[in-house]
Amino acid sequence: MRIDLFRMERTQCLYEHAVEFNLSESGVLPLTVKEILRGTEAEFLSLGLKYPESDGSTELRENIAQWYGATPEQVLVTNGGSEANFTTLWGLLEKADHAAIMLA
Repeated sequence: MRIDLFRMERTQCLYEHAVEFNLSESGVLPLTVKEILRGTEAEFLSLGLKYPESDGSTELRENIAQWYGATPEQVLVTNGGSEANFTTLWGLLEKADHAAIMLA
């Protein structure tokens, strides 16, 4: 299987902070580390570092599936909105299909 180079993420990284209107932004503001930990700093600091499962842990996919009334096998976890959009289109578009995109 040949997978084309995914240039959208790189383009966003290069230009998203240099434009007046960023139409590719998700609108979701990040939490601070303090907001995420909420008094569990000791537990967090004692965790070992490791590479996470690229498609999300089994527990994560089970929780997402339960939330949406699906099965864990039907859940795809990605690292960002642009990766999710790319993966979705990659799975839906056929060879003869067309997609309109804007490149900076």
